[in-house]
Amino acid sequence: MTNKEEVFGLIQGHPEGLDDDDISELTGIKPRQQVQQLCNQLATSKRIRRESVEKTGKRRKIHNFPTDENDRPSSPSRKEFETEKWRRRLSALVAATGQNEGDLLDEALHLLALKVLKNAPETK
Repeated sequence: MTNKEEVFGLIQGHPEGLDDDDISELTGIKPRQQVQQLCNQLATSKRIRRESVEKTGKRRKIHNFPTDENDRPSSPSRKEFETEKWRRRLSALVAATGQNEGDLLDEALHLLALKVLKNAPETK
């Protein structure tokens, strides 16, 4: 069983929700940041839900909850999966550079065109 499947199974058994520290302690997965990455991946694929929760006497933490069967979308098609992957990459670039999507796409197309033209065979 992979760490991701172990984390998913643990969360399914805890409808009250578990934070990343709890999951790390219960599974032995170290460092805790690995648990965070696994939970983010599970949440992105809609297998779990991550929510900020405030508990009395404790600081606010992100908790991981099982999703209801009704909350889960049907399996995305290959095309939808690829589109979502590119959307996430573009969003990350927007966040990292502060440029808008249109400018980033224009620049990417320009660089691709230059590369294609540079590698194109010369015609006479």
